[in-house]
Amino acid sequence: MDNAHACTACGDSLSTDWAIQGVSTTPGFIADLSHSYINQNQQRYGTSKASPALISSLRGAGQEIEDYTKTQMVTASLNYTNDTWGVNTQLPFIRRTHGTFGEEENNYGSSFSSNLGDVRVIGRYTGLSVDRTAGIIAGLKLPTGSTNTKFSGGTPDLINTSLDRALQNGTGSTDLIMGGFVSGAAGKYGWFAQGTLQHAVSTKTIDGLDYRPGDTYLLNTGMRYAKFGSQFTPMLQLMYTHRRPDTGAGASPADSLTQGPSTGGTLVHLAPGATIRIGGGTSVYGFIQLPVYQNANSLQLGANYTLTLGIRHSF
Repeated sequence: MDNAHACTACGDSLSTDWAIQGVSTTPGFIADLSHSYINQNQQRYGTSKASPALISSLRGAGQEIEDYTKTQMVTASLNYTNDTWGVNTQLPFIRRTHGTFGEEENNYGSSFSSNLGDVRVIGRYTGLSVDRTAGIIAGLKLPTGSTNTKFSGGTPDLINTSLDRALQNGTGSTDLIMGGFVSGAAGKYGWFAQGTLQHAVSTKTIDGLDYRPGDTYLLNTGMRYAKFGSQFTPMLQLMYTHRRPDTGAGASPADSLTQGPSTGGTLVHLAPGATIRIGGGTSVYGFIQLPVYQNANSLQLGANYTLTLGIRHSF
């Protein structure tokens, strides 16, 4: 639900930087570079894997059937923290391959894209409490990502036709992001909880077709364990994502059997990970996101895991 917006498996609520959650108020900059990999090759319908019979029924009714989507995303971010406020800017670069069985029998299309995604600028204010353990979040997702990827391989009648808007590296919309967070500590444990709402306030019409990505609700709670000292810190996060269906003439067609929405859904991820400090203000980290609950509107692609690795430097 981050970058391949039609799927339930693409959660983007993972927090890779404890300081950005307001847990740390040390003034200064943090530069971060991360790489995420997700291979969506699992057909899901509702809360379970889609059966071959169901897929055949949808196919027979003329519905497109997505085959796979492989996404690699490199995100460069710069975070600044002052006494009571901070700002984080995220610049993603997305490399994606995708395959789809078309609406007509024996049709198949494949695509490749490698370009900028949608930039995010998120501010936070921690002056709501004396100890600065609670705050508000406000920011924008900007329409910097590509929206013109076309099928480049497959059967001739699909080549050079546009991918669904939900599969583009950018939504074409300017989104408002609002939320809040709270954090604390108990002995060797630190924790945070955060909630945000993302809503498109300005959209882009392409080829005469309007498109509005569905609102996204994110809840994320995390815990870290400091008994091993400052060099190694294990973490565990639980993330809830609910995305409402996309709307507009450019949105994916309705489910061919139920006529209900074919985008949106609910996902819960469990994400264990760790940060290792390597000295000089530099640390590396890794997380694996594991889906523990998925409820997809119509037939959507899911993934068994999402892997994120990164490096950051404080100065």
